[in-house]
Amino acid sequence: MYTAFIVGTAGSGKSFLTSTLVDYLRLNEINVNTLNMDPGVLRLPYAPDIDVRAYIDINELMNEFELGPNGGLVAAVDLITSQSEGILEEISDGSPDVLLVDTPGQMELFAFRSTGIIFANQIGGNRRVLVNLMDANLSQLNIISKSDLIENEQLEEVQDWIEDSFKFEDAINSYVTGERREMSTKMLQLVNEMQMLPETFPVSAKTNMNIDTLYGKMQFIWQGGEDFQVDDRVIR
Repeated sequence: MYTAFIVGTAGSGKSFLTSTLVDYLRLNEINVNTLNMDPGVLRLPYAPDIDVRAYIDINELMNEFELGPNGGLVAAVDLITSQSEGILEEISDGSPDVLLVDTPGQMELFAFRSTGIIFANQIGGNRRVLVNLMDANLSQLNIISKSDLIENEQLEEVQDWIEDSFKFEDAINSYVTGERREMSTKMLQLVNEMQMLPETFPVSAKTNMNIDTLYGKMQFIWQGGEDFQVDDRVIR
């Protein structure tokens, strides 16, 4: 099984991207299951195969411990690891080739708390990738989501920055001044040192822009670029 954790800030389009990836993978005859990890989400654009809300009721937690919405969400996320046995059993029953994990809306609850790392280790196995909608101990892809909302000219300019960090630095010097320019320049240096720019690209879950590119990069991390293989077949 190959696992992808979809993370990003609230409103970045994680669930929408999950829904689009599900459609893409099923169209290509790949057995994919989805796991909703957000115990506080009210609506999803897809029907999750496994849903943490079946194990944890955030409203009951809020009432029992007299918590507000934020406190209830933190407590619910922290309880997820205690339910890993049941979740793992459901995953096993589905026997998916690919598992897409739609993480909580507040990125910091999953990505920067010990709960997220523990759970990722419990269910992700060794063949896993983190798709970050813009540290984890995972191979990482950074995608610029909702790219359909900007003009083509702006998108081409962003793509130029990604491909040539000198152009990116020139743009910072042209558009930003004072302390913000100094901070932005230092951030760009850090991004270059971490070699993050080559793995950053625009995606739109609404128009399907670069969904095939995203899957191809995920497959490269999972399988080293080889054809997708499961125990009984090869999917090309």
